[in-house]
Amino acid sequence: MQLAEVAILMREIADKCPGLGDSSFTLLPQKAKPSFKGYSLTIKGSFEREDIGGLRKIVEGHDLVMNIKADNIIIYETRGFR
Repeated sequence: MQLAEVAILMREIADKCPGLGDSSFTLLPQKAKPSFKGYSLTIKGSFEREDIGGLRKIVEGHDLVMNIKADNIIIYETRGFR
């Protein structure tokens, strides 16, 4: 993801996923994971099912990938995805 897309994504998350308000967000450059394109966004916190569902709709709407783990979610664009 490019920084402009991250800004749009963050606005949508803030508007549509209010349950993620207590989560922490970390932006990492693609150097951290060579398979990522641009930046990846990591969200750390505890997630309710409805938060994950809303987040999934946003991520899919941007043609991005979401990797869900117990205490974090990573959102990214894969190389060659677009």
